[in-house]
Amino acid sequence: MAANILKAGFPLAVWNRTAAKSAEAAHLGASVAATPSEAARDADVVLLCLPAAEEVRDVLTREDGIFASARRGTIVVDCSTIDPASSRDVAARCAARGLDFLEAPLSGGTIGAKNGTLTLMIGGDAAVLERARPVLEAVGKNLFHVGGPGAGQTVKLCNQMIFAAQMVAVAEAFALLDDAGIDPALATRIFSTSTADCTVVRGRIPVPGVQPEAPPSNGWEPGFATKWMAKDLKLAEELARDTNRPVVQTAVNHQLMRLAMLAGYAEKDLSALGLVLREQRR
Repeated sequence: MAANILKAGFPLAVWNRTAAKSAEAAHLGASVAATPSEAARDADVVLLCLPAAEEVRDVLTREDGIFASARRGTIVVDCSTIDPASSRDVAARCAARGLDFLEAPLSGGTIGAKNGTLTLMIGGDAAVLERARPVLEAVGKNLFHVGGPGAGQTVKLCNQMIFAAQMVAVAEAFALLDDAGIDPALATRIFSTSTADCTVVRGRIPVPGVQPEAPPSNGWEPGFATKWMAKDLKLAEELARDTNRPVVQTAVNHQLMRLAMLAGYAEKDLSALGLVLREQRR
């Protein structure tokens, strides 16, 4: 994402909690800040991409955080996936300091990030989005404004529910195919031209060698790590509880992701669930 912002011609300052991760952006022309405050000091738009709500709040409010230096009217865009209530809280904290806020959780994985083709599910003021649009279009091909703060996060969590369901179904199907000795590459060709076609069939068949560019053919490197899908499904379950909405399949899929984590695949792509399910027997 940083590389694509630079490629679009914007000046960029970067900060990462793991300093070494800023090296590539520095090589491409970004300046490396020592603190979040330093990174935000001269920025018109600040983008955050963090694991969870507590990290988002920390980067904003810590002594050397973004709130310490960001100018009134600066746009804070949170690309993290967090719960809608926390996103609304962050929006209120920004507003109290004269900062504009957008949530823009992402979909598209590492490939979408590299290619600048991410989908952004945006919650916040439409006029603020128009001001931030040139920067966001550098990282995403598909920008959808879905409502106020919290709405983008809700859409993202529902997206993850569907994505996880695909992954579980495909992993279970390919475990059965393996039992039957059926060529997984042939099955993939069939599924891609049938009603089974989906995002996972097109790019995450959980068998090495079937799709050369897919994570299973590259050491199961993410992609999208199992632990992050487990985190997102947990957030989806919590959101459903808040509205008294049963999400039975999501609850089961969450437990399957946790099973894959317990099997040692937390840092691997979620398609590693296929390895776990092939080992299961009644």
